[in-house]
Amino acid sequence: MIAPPDMEQVVYGLLKDLGGISVFQYASKYEWPGRMETQSLQVDVRASSKKRARDRAYEAQRMVLDLEGRDWHDQTFVIQAVDVEGGPQWLPEPDGAPRYEFRVAIRCHPQP
Repeated sequence: MIAPPDMEQVVYGLLKDLGGISVFQYASKYEWPGRMETQSLQVDVRASSKKRARDRAYEAQRMVLDLEGRDWHDQTFVIQAVDVEGGPQWLPEPDGAPRYEFRVAIRCHPQP
């Protein structure tokens, strides 16, 4: 069995230059016989103002959605779909600092 790509790392690597980004996986599912792996991720976007956090969150979400159809992990996997599960939505830090978050499910499978 080939291990699927670490989508948490893939997405963080894609978005890190935006600044104020954190990514964590909160669920995953493996489906047989298609060997489909679905990883659900939350992306938190922080900035110095609500508007900047919101604008950056929508830009980050667009970049993640553009992953669909790409090859990863030494081209052994294909990202079949990226589905928005929620957001972007306003979710300030406990101290009130600006933060938006969104959630996506990324489905990938081995190359045929």
